[in-house]
Amino acid sequence: MVLANNKNSIIRKLLIPMIIIMIVQVVLFVGAIFFSGIIDILRDNSFNILSQKIESRTNYLQNEMIQHWGNLSESESIINARISQLLKNKGLTVKDISDNGQLTTELLNDVSNDVIFMLRKNYVTGAFIILNNNSGEKGGLYFRDLDPNSNPSDNSDLLMERGPASIAQNLGIPLDTWWNNKFIFDSSSKAVVSPKEFFLKPLNAASDYNHLSYKDLGYWSKPFYLSEKDIKIMTYSIPLVDNDNKPYGVLGIDISMKYLNSLLNYEEIDSSGQGIYILGVDNNKSMNFDRVTNTGPMINKMLSEGNETRLNSKEVYNSIYEIKMKDTNKVAYACTKYINLYNSNTPFENEKWALIGIVERNNLLYYTDRFKTLLAFSLTVSSILGIIVVVINGRRITRPIRNLARDVKTSDPRGPLKLNKINISEIDELSSAIMTLSTNVADSASKLSQIIKLFNMPIGAFEYKKGQNTVLCTETFFEVIGIGKPDEFHTSIDIQYFNEVLNKITESKEGNADEVYKIEKKNAQVKWVKLRILEEKHRTLGVISDVTQEVLEKQKIEYERDYDLLTNILNRRAFYNNVREKLEEADINIGAFVMWDLDNLKYVNDTYGHDYGDEYIRKASLQLKKFEEYGGIIGRRSGDEFYTFLYGYESKNAIRRIIKEVHENIEKSALKLPNNRELKVRISTGVAWYPDDAVSFQDLEKYSDFAMYKIKRTIKGNISEFNKDDYGEDSFLFSSQEDLNKLLDEELIRYAFQPIVDARTGQIFAYEALMRSQLESLKNPLQIIKLATADFRLYEIEKITFFKALEAFANNIERFKDTKLFINSIPNHALSNEDSEKLEALYGEHLDRLVIELLENERSNGEFISKKRKSIEKWNAKIAIDDFGSGYNNEAVLLAITPDFVKIDMGIVRGIDKDIDRQQISKNLVTYAKQRGIKIVAEGVETKEELEKLIELGVDYLQGYYFSKPEFIPPEINDDLVNKILEINKKFK
Repeated sequence: MVLANNKNSIIRKLLIPMIIIMIVQVVLFVGAIFFSGIIDILRDNSFNILSQKIESRTNYLQNEMIQHWGNLSESESIINARISQLLKNKGLTVKDISDNGQLTTELLNDVSNDVIFMLRKNYVTGAFIILNNNSGEKGGLYFRDLDPNSNPSDNSDLLMERGPASIAQNLGIPLDTWWNNKFIFDSSSKAVVSPKEFFLKPLNAASDYNHLSYKDLGYWSKPFYLSEKDIKIMTYSIPLVDNDNKPYGVLGIDISMKYLNSLLNYEEIDSSGQGIYILGVDNNKSMNFDRVTNTGPMINKMLSEGNETRLNSKEVYNSIYEIKMKDTNKVAYACTKYINLYNSNTPFENEKWALIGIVERNNLLYYTDRFKTLLAFSLTVSSILGIIVVVINGRRITRPIRNLARDVKTSDPRGPLKLNKINISEIDELSSAIMTLSTNVADSASKLSQIIKLFNMPIGAFEYKKGQNTVLCTETFFEVIGIGKPDEFHTSIDIQYFNEVLNKITESKEGNADEVYKIEKKNAQVKWVKLRILEEKHRTLGVISDVTQEVLEKQKIEYERDYDLLTNILNRRAFYNNVREKLEEADINIGAFVMWDLDNLKYVNDTYGHDYGDEYIRKASLQLKKFEEYGGIIGRRSGDEFYTFLYGYESKNAIRRIIKEVHENIEKSALKLPNNRELKVRISTGVAWYPDDAVSFQDLEKYSDFAMYKIKRTIKGNISEFNKDDYGEDSFLFSSQEDLNKLLDEELIRYAFQPIVDARTGQIFAYEALMRSQLESLKNPLQIIKLATADFRLYEIEKITFFKALEAFANNIERFKDTKLFINSIPNHALSNEDSEKLEALYGEHLDRLVIELLENERSNGEFISKKRKSIEKWNAKIAIDDFGSGYNNEAVLLAITPDFVKIDMGIVRGIDKDIDRQQISKNLVTYAKQRGIKIVAEGVETKEELEKLIELGVDYLQGYYFSKPEFIPPEINDDLVNKILEINKKFK
């Protein structure tokens, strides 16, 4: 005790330096922690993960609301055009809607299928159209689909919320319990508890901002109930405007809160399920949000009751704000990401929608707080233990030794103390005790590594003092990067070896992520680390952490965003982005944009169910993935359509071989069906070439789609390359399908009549009924026939021709007098028994005046001709061959059919007075016809000279513009023409 109390005692002389060394080393490591910013890194990392999760979910929701749910362009165009055309046909305008309930019902019935199509196409829970009038009750339709992801072939999954019951009955859609035939916006009505802004706001905006497009006038409503006991919904509605930009109604969709909430998985915010999602609207940028919806069971615990959520306007981190929890002093963090629903300078631009993710501070910063607590506890305990060890070992020293003190003073405080033996037992014992003490102090100083191990976090740290040959590292540094510690490692490693390790870490950067690197291990495992380095004047500090889990989660989110879940190939959006980036590169040589369309998918779905249909799609997609081996990009366009883009080749033939190989492999694939049967996979393929055909994505897609469209309607299951000449000639086939559907479905066809004149008397013998389309976009009858042929709808043309032409004939029977009626008929189509009976019941008294003209559009089929002959004989009608001398209608047809009339094609009639060959052909035909009792009709007569030559040749009847153009009211022949024909006949008698 005397020695202990002596100021010059060895204990005191050694104790104080040892404690100082221990404190210096502890302070050194603590400084490495705090000055390197580990605490801030942990905190910022937690905030950054929260921000990335909310931003990813916000981008997904924004894409759904704008590009998917709210993409009403196609439906608006179709419905607006349909309403305008119907009103135009009736000679009315949109002003007539307000006082005409019957007209409103007719308009709604006309667009009902388009509203259902919009509901299906946009995958929403509801779709509606409301027509404006001057009362509180508005006519409209409102259909509801509670499960938009299920689309049966009929309308069995739909309910009608609003609209005429007759329309629901026609469509086979049941009425909902709270159905009403109209929209009632009278606030005094008990039937209405919903706000009417979803109707009035876009309507008023269209009136106030008539210079804006309807897309800039769309309005997203806050949640409401359509009726008292209905589900809660929000809507997106756009105005319907006429050609004068006057609004006459709205069109829109709804999203149920239940369906919307299913997309806001609060468990992704916090793994313990303590997170909250809030979708809100901030009207004045005051950080005071009106709640649209929210998910997460903690909402009532964290936030006050009511529909408002107020955030602290001071930003804690990137878009993250503090929020006081209800009835407590605890704090939560709210990450706010705005959704850009409206453009600038539009009526609703001040309504700022945002997705807010909220998590309690203790949950978000759990690891940061735990790290600080364990750090303080470990440093305190290690310091106390260190002092105790120093004191105990110091008391064992019996005498001061100068050399021993010199060795201690000159030793490296960061490493263990090493003392040489001097072969004096007492001094050697003292040396041994001092070395033991030094080891304990070094162990105490390395408590940072132990703290990190206790904390169980994948974090390592290092410090390098400039000018030294070693780097101070924690043991966990090597665990984080996945390599073993050097054999002689204690607290530091050689600077050269450290630089080799650091270079290996940083040689593979992870994408665009800052400070994140990818490490590939020998066992094919991959991990990602985040390296933060702080350069100071005299030293360099660094922290490395394992972020593998965060990177994997981010990759999973990106994969779900970019890939089709059924086939695991790129979806349409991701394919577009990848190909567009590739097309922007300077030189990709020759490329092929290929469109693939599965044949028979509808048959598989309808016959065996959608599970087999999905497997049918997967069979094809597995083969299409082979393009990846050749550097191609593969994507799924829609249910049965796929894209591929193959590029970087020197010749088209090399690409053709690959496409053919994949096409053959697909068609070798087979779908296993019940009862051990198989169905071969069939696919049609269209190819457009880069850069020969086009250089932009849109044109390549359009041209390959056209090539695929052509082959699908000719020889299914083959490969077709885009041809510009075919496109120039037949592009209307690709773009006019909807026009053909409208033309045939609504029977927008009338028939004009052109007289057929007796070549001997000049009197009208018959009239030919000629098709006239009422659609401005589809006027040419030949194009209509070609379109109908491509879409296998020729029978509808045949049926409409007979019924419409005879209807016009019956309505003008007094003007037709006793003339016959020539009707064009398609050779390979005959009216069904049911339609024939209906035709006979309506127009049986006129059928004996018919002359059935067989058109020249395809080779005749004996079965159909035989059926037509039976009808002609039954009706006591006649048969004629049209356009003789062109295409299929030649001598062989004349021999096979033996008609009553033959009409010479106008290609032969035109200029017959100047052409000996035309005259000889006609003369031979007339001679043959007279022997067989067949009458000859010359079509296309336009000049007096042609008329004279035809009479001279002995034709029986004449038709053409020289006598009259076709008219809807049967025209007469003037007396001058009759006299001229009589005079010509006298000349050749």
